[in-house]
This record gives sequence, structure tokens and C-alpha cells, in this order.
Amino acid sequence: MIEYVYIMTYRQIKRFIRAKSRIAGTLINNILWLLFFGLGWAYTLRGQQFQVLFKGLDYLAFLLPATFATSIFQTSFMGGISVIWDKQFGFLKEVLVAPAPRSLTILGRALGDSIVSIVNGMIMLAFGFGLTSKLNPVGLPLAIAMGLVMALGFTSMGIAIASAMTSPEGFQLIVGTITMPMTLLSGSMFPINMAPQWMQILALISPLTYAVDLCRYYLTGVSLLDSMYPWLNHGTELLLLLITSLALIIVAMRMFERTTIE
Repeated sequence: MIEYVYIMTYRQIKRFIRAKSRIAGTLINNILWLLFFGLGWAYTLRGQQFQVLFKGLDYLAFLLPATFATSIFQTSFMGGISVIWDKQFGFLKEVLVAPAPRSLTILGRALGDSIVSIVNGMIMLAFGFGLTSKLNPVGLPLAIAMGLVMALGFTSMGIAIASAMTSPEGFQLIVGTITMPMTLLSGSMFPINMAPQWMQILALISPLTYAVDLCRYYLTGVSLLDSMYPWLNHGTELLLLLITSLALIIVAMRMFERTTIE
């Protein structure tokens, strides 16, 4: 059974490696984001008052772990569009009629896209380590593991949505509608405790908020949520993220099992 998962995982990774323009675009986008957004705001938000706001971190050190998490989130979610392309080009028909269980093939696809997303996040983080000395490399393995859990969940969410759609344009519209508020509410760009109360409630509903906070804790030792909510420790955050990812994987499997080619 494991070979079905391996084949689909290998296929998704190989597609990424062969797409030279996609690799180049990933590198360029990451560099531009860090240069124009990260460094721009880091130079703007300088001073002791801002270090107090960011729990002793400068803005760049505050931003980079969150950027690692949000880049994985956005790349993972967008990976679902390949399901729609496979519908249009006929590959999905071959997958659906194959003797392999659909649940395993979609798990392999999700794993392959998740690994690609992790690579994208690590590229972003590699540039980050060159820009600031306040990131702790000891926490990198835990951050990567957290990124994989998050990537599997959000890749599965994208696959579940794409399984019920036939239009790439419609999928991209849904992706933008979901990813933008989740990213802004995750605490990646500003401390959540500075937001209005209703925004804080919405932030706690989003699993991305916990992923961002955990990655920031692993890489800098600073956590915002545990100071805001004493009941929300790191173990609880991890448990919530694991449950959410598992639920999304199951939903994606169920949706893909019902997929048909018109």
C-alpha cells in the first residue's frame, strides 16, 4: 500500500523540480518580500517602545518565523489547484480508474505538495537567518516539523475544495478570500493583543494562529498567545493544530473519493 503514497508524493515533487520558472519565482518572491516588506518595516519600527511591543524582539525577528509559517500555509493551500489541472488534462481520470485506493493516492499528493511547501518556507527562512542573528537554529527541526503538520492540513483543505470545482479561476478566488484574512489574523505581522476583541476571537478560531505562534516560539523563544491566554499553553496549541490537520486530511479523502470527471 505504501507504494501508492510514494508514487504520488514523488510525482508532485518531480513536477516542482521540473518547473524551473516556479523555482525561480519562489526565490525571487521570497527575496523581494524580505527586502521591501521585512527590512522596510524593520527600519520603520525601531526603538525601545517597539521592542516592548514585540516582547523584546526587533520587528524582523518577530516577522521571520511567522513568514516561514504563512509562506507554507499559502503554498500548501494553493497546491489544490493541481487537482483541477489534472481534471482538465486527463491525468485525474487515470488516477480515479487505477486499482489504488483513492484515499492513499490523495494522501500521497498531499504529502508531496506539503514537502514542496516546506522547501518554500525553508528558502524564506534561510534568507532570514542571513538578515538577523536573533533566530535560534536549535529550534529549526521543531519548526520544520510544525510546518509539515500545518502543510498537510492546509494542502488537504485545498484539495478538498478543488475536488468539488472545475474552474482554476474560481479556485484562485476562493484561495484569496480565505488566505488573506487568515494571514492577517494569525499574528504574523502585528501582535494579536493589539487588535480589537472581535478580531482576537476570530484569530483564535484560525489554526494558522497557533502555527505562527509555535514557529515563533521555537525559533525565538517568544510566544504571544501564552501571555494573553494562560490556558493556552504550547501543548494545547500543538494539540489543536494536530486535530485540525487530521480532520482536514479526512475531509480531503472523503471529498476525493466522491470526485467524478464530467
